[in-house]
Amino acid sequence: MTGSAAERAQRRVGVVVPGGFPGLPTYRVPAAMPALVPGARVAVPFGTRVLAGVVAEVEPAPPPAGTVEREVAARIDAEPFLPPALLEVLLRAAAYYFAPPGELLRAAVPGRLLSLAGVRYAIAPGPVAPSADEAERKLREHLAGHGAATSAEIEAVVGARRAGKALRSALLSGAVRVVPEAVRSGAAPVRRAFRALPPPPGAERLLARSPRQRALHELLVRTGRWASVEDLRPAGATLRRLEALVHAGLAEEARTTARADLSLHAGAAFDSRPPVPTEAQAEAIAAVGEAVGEGRARELLLDGVTGSGKTEVYLAAIEAARARGRSAILLVPEIALAPALIRRLLGRLGDDRVALLHSSLSDGERAAEWERARRGEADVVVGPRSAVFAPLPRLGLVVVDEAHEAGYKQAEAPRYDARDVARSRAKAEGIVLLLGSATPSMELERRAREGRLRRLVLPARPGARSRAAVEVVDVRKEPPREGDHGRVLFASRTLEILRDCFDRGEQAILLLNRRGFSPSLLCRACGNDFRCGSCSVARTYHRLGERLLCHYCGDAVRRPAVCPGCGGTALMPVGFGTERLAERFAEAFPGVPFALLDRDAASRRGGAARVLLDFESGAARALLGTQMVAKGHDFPNATALAVLDADALLSFPDFRAAERTFQLVTQAAGRVGRGDRPGLVAVQTARPDHEAILAAVRQDHQAFAQAELGFRRAFRYPPFAHLLLALWTDEDREAAESAAREATAALLASPPARDVRVLGPAPAPLERLKGLWRFHSLVKSESREAIARAGALLSGRKPPPRLDVDPQSLL
Repeated sequence: MTGSAAERAQRRVGVVVPGGFPGLPTYRVPAAMPALVPGARVAVPFGTRVLAGVVAEVEPAPPPAGTVEREVAARIDAEPFLPPALLEVLLRAAAYYFAPPGELLRAAVPGRLLSLAGVRYAIAPGPVAPSADEAERKLREHLAGHGAATSAEIEAVVGARRAGKALRSALLSGAVRVVPEAVRSGAAPVRRAFRALPPPPGAERLLARSPRQRALHELLVRTGRWASVEDLRPAGATLRRLEALVHAGLAEEARTTARADLSLHAGAAFDSRPPVPTEAQAEAIAAVGEAVGEGRARELLLDGVTGSGKTEVYLAAIEAARARGRSAILLVPEIALAPALIRRLLGRLGDDRVALLHSSLSDGERAAEWERARRGEADVVVGPRSAVFAPLPRLGLVVVDEAHEAGYKQAEAPRYDARDVARSRAKAEGIVLLLGSATPSMELERRAREGRLRRLVLPARPGARSRAAVEVVDVRKEPPREGDHGRVLFASRTLEILRDCFDRGEQAILLLNRRGFSPSLLCRACGNDFRCGSCSVARTYHRLGERLLCHYCGDAVRRPAVCPGCGGTALMPVGFGTERLAERFAEAFPGVPFALLDRDAASRRGGAARVLLDFESGAARALLGTQMVAKGHDFPNATALAVLDADALLSFPDFRAAERTFQLVTQAAGRVGRGDRPGLVAVQTARPDHEAILAAVRQDHQAFAQAELGFRRAFRYPPFAHLLLALWTDEDREAAESAAREATAALLASPPARDVRVLGPAPAPLERLKGLWRFHSLVKSESREAIARAGALLSGRKPPPRLDVDPQSLL
């Protein structure tokens, strides 16, 4: 069949529509519509709305009998908007994680680029049977008399409550159509700039009639460069006046895609000329460059102790990819880690070749950065989890920094793991995946030990710098402060270490992995801990704003003056959070300026970057915060660090608790002693003999991994098994428990049960969240295929459970 004949034969397409639809709805292609290609955007009717979707399949399998297929309303792109290889990765991820493809699409593409404008409805040509519905008749009559109308105009005619049903019925019957010529997609914001031109003949008369236009033209001439409306507004410029100058031939206009202000999110670039690499760094750089040059899928583990120069290897690898005409993605687990990396990249590559993608950008900024990547205007994209979907052409390298971090797995729908998506892209696009960590996860450790990925080792810090000394501070021997209920925030030895550090004019980092002032507020008279009304957890007391906040559902109430249960007035904060840490720090070290970094600070626009710049510049001599202070930062003048509650993660009901404790303490210890002065770390613990604490003190990852892998093998936990966590929720506790029991029993009675082991059902550790009771079952198997079969069976149940493949948390 010839190409033109094939195009004429195209009749149906499967489309990914944003949202929770479980599959790919299919649509008929109008005979007059040009051929559609996978990856291109189309406008399609969905329910009572018209949505922008992405073509995923051409001529898909026929839908089930009785399905009414609707027509594609408009073609938006003639060429693929989403690269076909990336679209295929997205669809495979949706299938693997039992996630609706539309949810992955929303994670991958900025919402602005999946929006539609100009959607208008008109009467379709040809005879149509009359409608018995009054609202639909009014709709048809209005369109027949007015030609076309928007949905808002239709609602005004037939009423908001009846408009959706009437419009859907009219579209299905063929009486009404979407006007395809009017539909347009959302786009990245545009920056308009203007520049003076020499006056054409006759321009003097125009300028003489309008003194304001003359003044504006003279200003443009004096400026002598491109200037935006914002630049010229102080002089009285308006967009209309500038457009009038262009129309008169007195100025010209240039339109470019607006960019995110990287300096707001990362600070100014600094000189990052390549240092002379160590022998180990040179070997790693050569290995990565060779792998990129091969042009095929490769996976490498960069296993380097903290401060060993992994970032320099990343930058050299990116430069090697660019030298071969390839682009790169650099993933970081936390927004707070991005600023320093971006500044180094900007210093090395220039700000015009780096794009930033993360959720703290405005929708317009994210759309602009995403489009820059798609058009090849950026060589490198930096960002957390969702940046793995960056549509870079000629992608040659994906770097995953701190590859052990659980933050790469999304906790809410769609529950994808960016590391596995990166691995899938590497295989699909023939690229190199470089995973860096000082504390590789047990999954990476096993793969490296079995030779399934190559391990590149950076065994020491450059030069004569040694790793920080780590000292265990046993808080069991420390007398608690009155009113602290037996808890210890600052042990005397910790205070001594910090005091010596400040006396030397150096900086310190204090880690307490809990936000707010205290984990709870307690009434001494009746024991009320002000639990969230929708969750089975106590609200955290935040002194800033005097509120009690649930960190799970976000419900907040004002701190009461008296207990609502008994009227008691003795309401005591119990435990320590970062706000209380800041208060106690100011008491212990008056006059020592400090900065606070936690998720509250990072959520503010540019907040993390400002906090880190204050500490980096020396404006703050202490950095206080949650685990965000322990990851990936490089502060040469920081020589002391205190882990104030090393036991916090050990008490979690999760098989990864020991691993995460070891990683957090080891990573924290790596933040200090990175300059020319030695570092000292105080680890406060009530369990000094725990293997995770002991291994972290020795900073001996291999010894910890050996013991932890033995535990995992014995109890069949990853990396020696794959997991599927099925969670049933309901406002009624009995209904949630019943659904869990029935579905689990059905799984155990099915053929897939032969290849899996099922634990549960049981109440989830967090039994109630956001008003829903929660019961879960954990499915284990050595076979991914068996997990997939079990998931397919459970997802077909009514009600379907929430499925989490390869869960990073069992809470």
